[in-house]
Amino acid sequence: VWAKVYRMQLGSHGMGAAAAIALSGIDMALWDLRGKATGWPLYRLLGGASRPIPAYAGGVSLGWQEPAALVEEVRALVAAGFRAVKLRIGDTPARDLARVAAVRQAFPDLVILTDANTGYSVADARRAMPGLEAHGVGWLEEPFPAHDHRSYAMAATFGRVPLAAGENHYTRFEFTRLIEDRVVSILQPDLSKTGGVTEALRIAALASAWKLPIHPHTSMTGLNMAASIHFLAAIENAGYFEADVSKGNLFRDQLTSRPCDLDAEGCVRPLEKPGLGVEVDEGFLAAHPVIDGPGYV
Repeated sequence: VWAKVYRMQLGSHGMGAAAAIALSGIDMALWDLRGKATGWPLYRLLGGASRPIPAYAGGVSLGWQEPAALVEEVRALVAAGFRAVKLRIGDTPARDLARVAAVRQAFPDLVILTDANTGYSVADARRAMPGLEAHGVGWLEEPFPAHDHRSYAMAATFGRVPLAAGENHYTRFEFTRLIEDRVVSILQPDLSKTGGVTEALRIAALASAWKLPIHPHTSMTGLNMAASIHFLAAIENAGYFEADVSKGNLFRDQLTSRPCDLDAEGCVRPLEKPGLGVEVDEGFLAAHPVIDGPGYV
């Protein structure tokens, strides 16, 4: 099915986001159906094993508030069990570094990751990189748009903080260039965008040959989060799971049953129910035919 859709749509008409997202949803649904038909959870279908997967607090919650307020938000997440957080940057390098510095001072042992959401220029990245490196930041995610290969190549020379990207790259064909350019070393395919579970497995295998880790970007729904955990449990180069911690997220809290729980070590495990392990609330869908938010959940 995947190959037929790719050949007739993406292969013939170009790498359109809408087609890739639709293909991802169909692929994910078919894997869920297969799991339900066999009675197996998805990670077992994929040849994986149940194991703890480290999680970081991500999503869209951590933002551009004052440093003191950001520290308190992080404090609550640390109290909830997270040992890693992703801070949203992309404001100005000076204000971004002030926030990162405040969090680092408050939590010396916390893993801090950053995401510029394509908001940086090359000059911004050049100014920010020394400070990010000084505060031990684990990665700088999407400083530039996905197609801006030249800016990524330039930014990779500014310091030792790894560059991360992949949530807006579609299928293994775009990831092949990302890998072969040797600029981005943290790969983040999104199972709701890059071609579903089937294509994410291919991307992970490709990355494994280059000894690169996979830290999938998770969209905002329980469907995506559950699928991402199963996927991580089935690949050898698995990295972090991105736990959405945004407030008032109907896609996560009401659209499906709970996709995961955080343990005392800051880790999650794949659900043991058949398929993805989550159930969609059909009544919620009927009551909310349109929900404000991203179109790739």
